[in-house]
Amino acid sequence: MQISDQGKKYLLEAARWATFLGIAGFIMIGLLVILSFSIGSILSSLPEGYLGGIPPRFFSFFYLIVAGIYFIPVYYLFQFGIKTKKAFEDDDIGMLTFGLKKLRSHYKFIGILFIIAVILYFFLILLGAFGLLLAS
Repeated sequence: MQISDQGKKYLLEAARWATFLGIAGFIMIGLLVILSFSIGSILSSLPEGYLGGIPPRFFSFFYLIVAGIYFIPVYYLFQFGIKTKKAFEDDDIGMLTFGLKKLRSHYKFIGILFIIAVILYFFLILLGAFGLLLAS
């Protein structure tokens, strides 16, 4: 199988956007990590009981977990962009294959994360409905 010139152009443009989005994602992860270290002290200044009994350090931990989860698909997307651009510069089909493998990993991770989110939302809706039944 060969890629047409137009197909190469599309892949190269996608790789450039993926690199840009990867860099932007890394910046957002950095901001999340910085926020995770400061959110605990910010929330500590709130009146007692304002957070419903949740300790402020829970939010610090939560933001670190979110940043860690967010890192994986951003890394895959960035790798796709870098490796695909390099493949076209060096005319290396192996590098292009590796870049496309990283794109597949990115979408696979996002898909699994989506399934987990849908299941969590479903259980939260059930829990809320059950709570309403018990309250009445």
